Amino acid sequence: MAHGNQSSGSRRDESLGPQRRIKRRQDFLRIQQGGRKARSRHLLLAMALPREAEQAESRLGITVTRKIDKRAARRNTFKRRIREHYRRLRSRLQQPTDIVVIALAGATELGFEELGRELKGVLRKAKLL
Repeated sequence: MAHGNQSSGSRRDESLGPQRRIKRRQDFLRIQQGGRKARSRHLLLAMALPREAEQAESRLGITVTRKIDKRAARRNTFKRRIREHYRRLRSRLQQPTDIVVIALAGATELGFEELGRELKGVLRKAKLL
């Protein structure tokens, strides 16, 4: 098996576990209403400093509404792709930041690499990379 259970801790350190995700509606609203924003053609980024000063890690939240794509499988694929690209870029972020990625029209149509380029571009535009 090429990718069975891995014993190395490095892969685990890169994972996007619950402590690295934004889950609560209250946090989503705080970031979307009170944070800075950056936009690309298909993505809107809302960013805010973490609420707890001692929080040393960036967190990610993703919003894809049914208005953007009615098919749950497409919305879920989009979220998995964003999480993977973010996981790869996370170590390069300038400072711990809470980030909410909001899908805009056409976002679920993007391929994996194209979505990665767009996410990287909007993070640069926001001066996070």
